Amino acid sequence: EIIMKTWWKTFFKPITADVMFKPRMGKQTKLEVDMILKAIKKNGRLKILDLCCGEGRHSVEFAKKHNVVGLDYSKDFLKVAKSKIGKSERLKFIHGDMKLTSKYFSNESFDLAVSLFNSFGYFDKRSDDLKVLKEVNKVLKLGGIFVINTLNGSGVKTRLGDKKPTNLGYETERNVFMLDHAYFDEKKMRTFANWTIIDARKSKTQIFRSKFGQNVYLHSELKSMLQKSGFKIVKTW
Repeated sequence: EIIMKTWWKTFFKPITADVMFKPRMGKQTKLEVDMILKAIKKNGRLKILDLCCGEGRHSVEFAKKHNVVGLDYSKDFLKVAKSKIGKSERLKFIHGDMKLTSKYFSNESFDLAVSLFNSFGYFDKRSDDLKVLKEVNKVLKLGGIFVINTLNGSGVKTRLGDKKPTNLGYETERNVFMLDHAYFDEKKMRTFANWTIIDARKSKTQIFRSKFGQNVYLHSELKSMLQKSGFKIVKTW
């Protein structure tokens, strides 16, 4: 299977957002944000970095009480995110590459950084994933918190580890169908997926095909990478 090294530069389009974000808007997003704010036990108005913010679903929720900056590489996603700012002075969005986070912000700028909904491990080289973690550490204040939500290596092995691809199909919203063909390369510790999205909402049906790959880490590996980047593990879910 050949998957472009820089698949993340072109994969994230409006139709991908329909499948990824729309089903999770509202209740689900609020639940996630509330859980994080409750778990970090920090008082007062926080300065928050939403890394790989997508269309800003978490950023907008965080910005109801805190100051938030969302960073993402997809200009399509950021266009939608920026349309949500309205009159909010607590929210802004920046186009950028998460491997270069400290280029956009000065050191020790944030109280909290979040990487949610599985946006970690996209790069071809695992050393780039480590670089991302080090960059986040630079822009966090001393005592700042980082919350990262990503694939669990042992969970992936259990679900996709029998060498056979897994095929899933579902209707994400009325007349939008998603086919997900995924498999796991245990030697490379990397998942690969082919997505086919069929959009039949208009009279002319459109079909979108995309592929992506993602590095997968066992909990012990992720923990040691975080420690190597200057973090201390406080809590694991």
